[in-house]
Amino acid sequence: MAASSVFRTGLFNHKVAIVTGGGTGIGKAITAELLQLGCKVVISSRKVERLEAAAEELRANIPAPSPASVRSLVSAVLEQHGRIDFLVNNGGGQFSSPVAAMSAKGWKAVIDTNLTGTFHCCKEVYMAWMKDHGGAIVNIVADMWKGFPGMA
Repeated sequence: MAASSVFRTGLFNHKVAIVTGGGTGIGKAITAELLQLGCKVVISSRKVERLEAAAEELRANIPAPSPASVRSLVSAVLEQHGRIDFLVNNGGGQFSSPVAAMSAKGWKAVIDTNLTGTFHCCKEVYMAWMKDHGGAIVNIVADMWKGFPGMA
């Protein structure tokens, strides 16, 4: 996180972004970059402790975690910042399991997190702001070039 940006300081002043999965890994790095460029960033995660640790480390004015609902998250961001310029869908999850051992409940959990959650975030941000004002949505997926051995 100590690297400096190749982009000019203030490039995203007065812009607002939501970064799902913003408490760790790629999402946290994206959050740090956006903050360095002057963007106001709201991060979300399934675990409050990740958000709290990331907020403390980033030393930025990141709001307290929003309610679990995507609609509540988007409404809270619009209420606090008045706009959403970027949505970075980075939140996701997977667990190692050969398909023969995976339960329907496990499959549903992965699909709900990785696909359905992304869909809801895209749709809600689009309908609430980007449809009329524009913006950019980035959906991140890890495919490890040719898939993950042991993961359905």
